[in-house]
Amino acid sequence: MRCFFTVLLASTLTGFILGTALLWPNESIANNRIKLPDIGNTSNIIISSQLEKKLGKAFLRSVRRRIPLSNDQEINDYVQQLGDKIAKFSEQPDRHFNFFVVRDPRINAFAGPDANIGINSGLILATESESELASVFAHEIGHVTQQHLQRAIETASQMSLPSAAATLAAVILGVAIPGVGPAALLAVQAGQVQKQINFTRSHEAEADRVGVQNLADSGFDPRSMPIFFGRLQTASRYYGQKIPEILKTHPAPVSRISDTAARAEKYPYKQVEDSQDFRLIRMKIRVAKQRQTPISELINTLKNEAQQGTQEIKDAANYGLSLALMKDRQFAPARKILLLLTNQNPQQLHYLTAYALNEYRDNKPQHSLALFQQAKQQFPKSRAVNLLYAKVLLHNGKPQQALIYLNKDLQSFSPTPSVFDLLSIAYGQVNNPVRGFQYRAEYFYSIGLIKDAIIQLEQALLAASDNFYLSSQIENRISLFNTELKAPRLL
Repeated sequence: MRCFFTVLLASTLTGFILGTALLWPNESIANNRIKLPDIGNTSNIIISSQLEKKLGKAFLRSVRRRIPLSNDQEINDYVQQLGDKIAKFSEQPDRHFNFFVVRDPRINAFAGPDANIGINSGLILATESESELASVFAHEIGHVTQQHLQRAIETASQMSLPSAAATLAAVILGVAIPGVGPAALLAVQAGQVQKQINFTRSHEAEADRVGVQNLADSGFDPRSMPIFFGRLQTASRYYGQKIPEILKTHPAPVSRISDTAARAEKYPYKQVEDSQDFRLIRMKIRVAKQRQTPISELINTLKNEAQQGTQEIKDAANYGLSLALMKDRQFAPARKILLLLTNQNPQQLHYLTAYALNEYRDNKPQHSLALFQQAKQQFPKSRAVNLLYAKVLLHNGKPQQALIYLNKDLQSFSPTPSVFDLLSIAYGQVNNPVRGFQYRAEYFYSIGLIKDAIIQLEQALLAASDNFYLSSQIENRISLFNTELKAPRLL
């Protein structure tokens, strides 16, 4: 019984285990929760939380260098909010989890050091309810809170930080994203890590057990976990020799389905409605991934879907239709749909931002900016609205205004590569080359390109030659990057 979502079949079970180790004892367990036994904990050595955080950041940089992550902040916001909702009811409610989306059509999820959890876009599309998607999060969170990765992290932590992060990334991605990791693994001593992470049925059972409980506590349907397992297993029977790689390496055994179903039945049945955000995010991913067939086919399909189901389902189909029309540069019909959706659903930000983007792409910048200003007033806490507005301001030659929102993002959230990129453009436009080069350097560093980051900092140093404070700051950063660059690397 191997982890369906993040574990490699047979002996390597890596993607899951490497990603979900929590390196300190459980804390803040709710009084009414069942205290589960500590299964499979093979070591009493616990590395510091500070080192784990550093390893987590380095791991994330290594992941960004190897696979494409979503830059769509609305998608990223939804996944983070859904993950936070579930994690709040876990055995580590005060723990910070970082959820992100991998642009990959295969059905998978994985986790890394410091509770970095990646969800493939293909998995989001494969789920038929929000509770099913939540079951993936709950299962992964369960592995984190039950400390199933201790030995793997200990082994990796004996290497230099860059080597440890690269090794963990190579092993995890080799499982989660077939074709990414195996070649890289030939260049690393990942076997030492893999020997420490052979996963057990007890780990899987425990993660399922806490996952089912977490689903129920967070208001989702705990029956969704065995339902999702069962549907994927049933689907795998029809592939024959062409079975997708993910279904070869991540099976859902019958016993696991029956075990989770039995546990879920202990909770009172209640119907859990999908959020409209779930429908809209799935629709957005669906339209974005359309490449194989003509866009006209998708447009016709969505027109038909917009005539069926509840009003919410029709609205979601119309939203997808508007995105497809925008993709086909049919801005006028897209505008008509989005204007209607926005007027009928004033509290739904996705309709308003799509409307604003449609106007921008149709070369109507003033109307677009007015709509984004409206969105800022209606949804002041939305990171997506904040960054989309900043981006459109930049494209319309208003860098000073854009910097207000970009610096606000820096103060409120963990910075992402796209934010660093926008900051470098904004400071370039306001004729501040030092800051522009600095943020460009941070952009390259955040995606694991240290040499490119150093080149940008050297340019910043030249531009700041008459400013002692700035020059010293830049020199310190160059020194740090050079130290990391020279550290022994396995990958």
